[in-house]
Formats: sequence, C-alpha cells, structure tokens
Amino acid sequence: MKAAHHNGKPSITKALMSPILFRTGLIVLCLSMACIFGHRLYTRIDVTAAAHNSLAPESIASVELLNGPMDVEVFINPLDPLSEAVTDLLSKYQAHKSDLTVSLTDPALDPTRMRALDVAPGGEIFLHYQNRTQRLTQLSEQSLTLAVQRLAREDSRKLFFTVGHGERAIDGKTNADIGLFARQLADSGFELDTINLSEQSSINAALGTLVIAGPMNRFLANEVALLLDYLSNGGNLIWLTEPSSDDGLTAVAIELGIERLPGVVIDIAAQQLQVDRPDFAIANNYATKHQATQGFSSITLFPQAVGLSFQADREWQVSALAQSGDQAWTETGALSGKVEFGDDPQEVSGSIPLVFALEREQANKQQRVIVAGDGDFLADAWLANGGNRDLGNRLFNWSVDDTALIGVSAPTVADAQVNLSRLSMFSLAGVALLLLPGLMFAASTGVWYRRQHG
Repeated sequence: MKAAHHNGKPSITKALMSPILFRTGLIVLCLSMACIFGHRLYTRIDVTAAAHNSLAPESIASVELLNGPMDVEVFINPLDPLSEAVTDLLSKYQAHKSDLTVSLTDPALDPTRMRALDVAPGGEIFLHYQNRTQRLTQLSEQSLTLAVQRLAREDSRKLFFTVGHGERAIDGKTNADIGLFARQLADSGFELDTINLSEQSSINAALGTLVIAGPMNRFLANEVALLLDYLSNGGNLIWLTEPSSDDGLTAVAIELGIERLPGVVIDIAAQQLQVDRPDFAIANNYATKHQATQGFSSITLFPQAVGLSFQADREWQVSALAQSGDQAWTETGALSGKVEFGDDPQEVSGSIPLVFALEREQANKQQRVIVAGDGDFLADAWLANGGNRDLGNRLFNWSVDDTALIGVSAPTVADAQVNLSRLSMFSLAGVALLLLPGLMFAASTGVWYRRQHG
C-alpha cells in the first residue's frame, strides 16, 4: 500500500502542474504579444481639460503645409533631462506627419562638427526642409510651430513700416505700439523694416509691402506724391488709419476710392460686453467668400475706430472684410454724458465697414491693399482680445499673397491667464490676506496660551 501510494503521487502532481504551466505560459505569451503590438500599434488619447498632451490646431495646420519630408536633428546630451521632453514633443508632430524623421546627436561625440555649426552650449534643434533650415534653442510647441511656418514660406516676405509721423512702433513696448504683433510676424517668417519716406526719392513697388500703422502727424506733400506713385506702380499697401488723425493722406484715400466717415464708431453690442468706453466696436460680420476671412467667425474688438465707405465706380475689386453689427453708428459729437445717434446729419447707422480689401491688376501684377479704420485692434493692449490676433495674421498673409498660411497662426499657451470676476478677486484676496493669516495667528495664540497656562 505504501508503494502504491508513493507511485501515485507524482502522477497526481503532474496532472495538477500541467494546466498551471500551460496557463502561465499562455499569460506570458499574451503579455509579450501585447507589449510588442502595443509598442508598434498605439493611439494617443488626451483626457486633459486644456488638451496639454495634444498639438494645438494651429500646429497641426502648420505641419500640413509642408508637402515633403522634414528632418529634425536634435543636438543634446542623452543624459540631459530635456532629452525626453524633446522626443515627446516631436513625437506629437510625427503623429500628424509620417515623413518627419527625428535623430538625436550627442554634441560631445563630434566636437568638430559642433564648432562648424556653432551649436549653442545647451544644445539646439535643426529643422531641415527643401534645402531650408531653421534652428531653435528654446523648446516649446509655439517656437517649433513658428519655425515650421517659416519653413513653409517659400520666398521672403518683406514689410516696410513707415516712420516719422507718430506711427505705432514695431519695436515699442507701450500699449499703443504693435511690438507684440510685429514680433509674431517676424517669428512666422516675415522680414520687418522701417522706411522714412522723407529720405526717399522713390519707393520700389517690387521690394515688399508698405505698412502705414496709425499715423498721428501729417505726411508731407512729397511723401504723399511718393505713395501715389507707389500705388500706380502696383505696390501693395496696408493702411491702419485712425479717426482723429489729421494725417494728410486724403489724396491716397481718393486714389483708393475709400472715404473715412466723420466721427468714431459707437457700438451698443460692445457695451453689452461690459466695455467701459462707448467708442468701441465689435466686428461679427465677415466676408465669407473672401480668402482673407473665409471660415473666420471670431468676434474682434475695434477700439476707437473710424467707419469706412467705398465708391462703387472705382476700378478696384473691393470686399468689406469686417463690419460692425446693426446696432452701431458713427458719432461726431462729444462722448461724455448720454451718447445717442442722430445729433448730426453726417452720422450714419447700421452695419459699418471697418476693414476693406482692395485688389486689381496693375503693372502686370496682382495688387493688394488693406485699409482698416483702426490700428488699436493690433496694439499690444488689445491684441489678445477675441480674434484680433488671428484677423491681423489673415490680413497680412493675404496682402503678401501667402494664401496657404491664411488662418494658420501661432498656437497660444494654454492656461496662460486666468480671468476672474471682481467678486472672485476680492474673495481670493480676503482668503489670502485675512482668513489664512487670521487662522495662523489664532493657532499660534492657542499654542502659546496652552504652554503658558498648562
């Protein structure tokens, strides 16, 4: 009996172990296959509220502008903590561009090449596309997308900003200047320069686009003559005018067939948005069939704008790109007290054009002109409001005939600012300045009292 019992035990153990080994092997095989296919076949799902782990729509649209392969070479030490962040960011672009290749190079392994390329000590990112190269020293989606936009511009796009008449400065830092917008134009591939017309004998219409950004002082007679000659030779122009400016450019307005309406645009719709001043206009009506504003629907804010009208019998093809709502009018009187329409017969009401686009065949080329009744919408103080920045990008890209980049702007930083009501701000201030210090004082007083009185 003992022998029989001893001989039967291995058979029972073997019978029990076989299913266990089979199941274990099957589980290991399934996990291995899952790891292999998961590494090669995967999808990215972003469940964050602000989509922090996904590319912005502007970045996706910028990558889609590139019609050929792009090579990205990253010069960085493999042990650098930023190495993982770089590859993670670039992988997001690769998800939308299959022919984007990324290679990482350790600068310490080839010091001769590093000196020849003058690579920055902290490392750099080189983007190569169709014999053009962009290099970056800062890592962010915004900087990378702007570099892609620069690569997408096949030719140099030059903008010449007039100076000497109180125009908005492209390198200024005051609220009235357009330094922020000008910096973004430069980052996206435009070449910016200034021009003093009083020092010129002529303006070459083929050099680039001339920009008159809100002059407050009069142009001289010879400068106006230069502008008229520039337009007759087919030069492109962007003119941001102002309601109270005696700029001396009436002859230019007549040449274009544009009339600047007296007064400043008042818009009831802007007051409903709790804007403190009455002389603000809201543009919510755009030319849906025009290249510059097709598909654009964001509300834009025009502070202190002049209304525009156009003479229909001119040779230009004209489109009112942006117009105010039906509750607007041009106010010629004082803006204090109760402001109402109808005090002056020159005042007009209804949907008022704020931006015109003009186009014609001139000097064997397609000539393009933008006239806006306000320059404040691109000023540093108002650029971030509504769709102001996007509209400005569209106008400038259309004026230089970069139609592929119309509607493609730089991605904004998510959660860059927090907008709080006055009640919320006072509540936070009360908690931070009164409640929390009071609780700490009460707690410390209690500890002191217990120590003193046992």
